[in-house]
Amino acid sequence: MNRRYTFIAAVALVLVTSSTQAATTVDRHHYSITARIRPLVVFWITRSDVGDAVVTRRLGPGEASYSLLIGSDPERAPLHINRWGYIREEIHGAESRLIGLMTESDEDSIEQAEANVRSQAIGRHPFKVIEATGDGEQARSRVRSIAAPEDYTFRHLPVVLDLAARNPAEGRSRVVRLPAGARPGFLSALADAMRDSSGSPITYAYFGRLYELRRTRTERIGSVRIGQRSYGPSIAADFVTTSSYDGQRTRFSITYGADGPLAEVPLRVVYQPRWWMQVELTIDDAAAPGALGDGGRP
Repeated sequence: MNRRYTFIAAVALVLVTSSTQAATTVDRHHYSITARIRPLVVFWITRSDVGDAVVTRRLGPGEASYSLLIGSDPERAPLHINRWGYIREEIHGAESRLIGLMTESDEDSIEQAEANVRSQAIGRHPFKVIEATGDGEQARSRVRSIAAPEDYTFRHLPVVLDLAARNPAEGRSRVVRLPAGARPGFLSALADAMRDSSGSPITYAYFGRLYELRRTRTERIGSVRIGQRSYGPSIAADFVTTSSYDGQRTRFSITYGADGPLAEVPLRVVYQPRWWMQVELTIDDAAAPGALGDGGRP
């Protein structure tokens, strides 16, 4: 499972709740991004405010939708890295639809990251696009690559979504049958994992493969303080996803509100996609930039 995509999904999907909604509600939260790079094994270099993220959640009778736009700002990020992604999942009863895109890169070292930045500067701007649907019995998905004419940042989301819609590339497709009790995607799986205090594993589908999601640790915190604000009672939890195909594991941690209007809203998310890089998101609604949108669809 693509680790960057897993991270994008994890941040967005943690906002799922189990409440029965009498009317449609929409929530929107902004997050600031801190990046840590480890050029040597023994120490980290930390850079704050290197990008932004916006998460939206719409819940209504029999339907729900979730989206996340997250990206580095090349003007602020180390190495001037331009990495960003977007995911939107819509659920209508047993039917589900997902679309996601991200800047395409596969970096195992700082040197490879620098090389990719140089290749982008000379005109190579690939994006990976994923589209998926589910009907409760099967999950179908397609992944393809497209080439953008410019080095678009997360602020150009509508442009890239339009480019993806007009691109006829076939890509790779997979279909997987869902076993009894399996969720059609990471959205519903993480929602149940947050509610289930037993920590029982939950099966879900992603790109024609089955995965298992488990909450491995839970700690209740009296009050979480971020910056100058206290957010009250919270829950700190660790999660791990495991591929039934090759056993690959992906771990991440989330601290989310325990009570009141911030219940099950993430306050801090930590994810380490590479041994040399760690990303942390912290809620920062007061600093939400007005021009930062999510494609106009919550």
